[in-house]
Amino acid sequence: MSSSGMNFSNRKADSRFSVALYQNLRERAEALLRELDAFQGHVKSHGREKEVEIRVFRRGIESEVKGLQNMATIFMSEERPSSTTNDALDNESPHLHILKSSNLPFYEAVWVIAKTCCGVTALSKRFYSNQRQIFNETKGSAAPNVIHKPETLKRQSQKGVLVDIVAENGSQWIKVSTISEKRLLFEIAKEGWESYAGDISDDESDRSQICDADQRHHQLELVRLAHELHAASKATRIQFRHPHVVFVLPNIQEGQLRDIDAFVADLRATGATVQCLSGQVPIVLDKDNTTPVQPAILNKLLPGHDRVHRTNIINLDCTILLAIISDISHLRKDQISPDSHALNGTYHSAIVRQIEFEESNSIIQGDIYPVLTDRMLHCTSHAAERMREIVQCMGTPSECERADIILGEGRYADRDAESLRQSLQEQSVHAVPGDIRLPVKVVAFDAQDLMTSSTPESAGRRFFPHGVAVEVAKLMRLTPINLSVFLYGWKEQSLTFTSNRVVATGLLKAIDEVLDHTEHEENGLEEGLEEFYGPQIHICDTARSLIGKAKSKAPS
Repeated sequence: MSSSGMNFSNRKADSRFSVALYQNLRERAEALLRELDAFQGHVKSHGREKEVEIRVFRRGIESEVKGLQNMATIFMSEERPSSTTNDALDNESPHLHILKSSNLPFYEAVWVIAKTCCGVTALSKRFYSNQRQIFNETKGSAAPNVIHKPETLKRQSQKGVLVDIVAENGSQWIKVSTISEKRLLFEIAKEGWESYAGDISDDESDRSQICDADQRHHQLELVRLAHELHAASKATRIQFRHPHVVFVLPNIQEGQLRDIDAFVADLRATGATVQCLSGQVPIVLDKDNTTPVQPAILNKLLPGHDRVHRTNIINLDCTILLAIISDISHLRKDQISPDSHALNGTYHSAIVRQIEFEESNSIIQGDIYPVLTDRMLHCTSHAAERMREIVQCMGTPSECERADIILGEGRYADRDAESLRQSLQEQSVHAVPGDIRLPVKVVAFDAQDLMTSSTPESAGRRFFPHGVAVEVAKLMRLTPINLSVFLYGWKEQSLTFTSNRVVATGLLKAIDEVLDHTEHEENGLEEGLEEFYGPQIHICDTARSLIGKAKSKAPS
């Protein structure tokens, strides 16, 4: 065959390869978007839109799709293209280079790995380290083996660091890198090392001790990124702990090359967990990503999955007590007011909204009973007293009746649980579970006495963090009732059930601030905090008020 004939044959083969590659990328990108749509739809159906951030991740995929769509005219047919298009499809053409350098394989890898996780709250989310963290990192207190220049850390703090997958309801940060071993070895050579491992000991624990300033100045990009992730994680707390960083390297295998192993050891020296193909949790990627995402996977991905750890005792605050006795929770709209059209202008607008919402979303059945079933129910004397005050002031006869039932007071004193459940059922259109343990036990708890006591209080084998609680109370300036409710649950390590989101989230934030201050005062060490336990709080998303007395209509 002549050379011109061979060139034509090669060009034709290249063209067919380009068309096939283009079509494959289009199909995979569209399949990936469909799965993301399924995940978003699942999140929305469970009302968790505010808890999941995937906009940036989706935007990246959409950018890839748009780029492919813009090239559609070039790759619109598998037939032999014209000479003009043939030039565009040449193996050295920029169009083919764009296809080969697509970021789609990376996005696929992130999504496939994300589908193995639980409680995914974000894909492609940026986190930041603060100025105090910069100071500690510069001193080397938080990570003694890391040497950074202050100006470098300042720039890092401003631009943040990107986490590919935020899993386990925020407590796990996953960074995915599809870098190949060949590319990694090239990066090592590019930095000027003849051997990355050198004469370093194979013991990973020794790796963090041999890196001087010059070597750290020439760190590989992923190692620098690992230190940045470490710094950002030290500025973040989830459930009072710093998030754990995980690197997933699906194209890297350990135990084959010393330089590769030394690189992996460097990543682990930052405190991160590293998963490679040879690790205990191998990652196998579905190259085509054509399998529809399964409902079981979507449920597992949903943030907050199994997030409520119900303790043996449930500590109820006043907002939940009121929700349990409210007419809105137990009666139909027409039972609340015989003239349903008279609701507008009769009750407060907030009450009207709660009545309307209750028609399609029963708080007592959907949110309250599932938490209370088969558990001992407690409330502090402060919470019970406040509930009684509100009931006496504005409760309807049926609300007053329910208050006596759930506390076992008045004519319901000394009744057993079965009798109290039957009485509550007579006051409700909703079925009362047979394992609701009534009455709610009122506990005499003196929060001020606990705060001023010099004797450590214990819950089980663990001691109540008295010093942290005192600082939090000063920072929050809690009212006596809130101090009583939340401190009792914290001390007893009982789940506190509340719809007071403002106080609950403020309390958790204040604890994090106190822990951060303690950690930084102790040069970044968390000694003593390993045994620290904070309050367990479950926030009911909606609240219910007492129906109250109808407003008097103005005389006509």
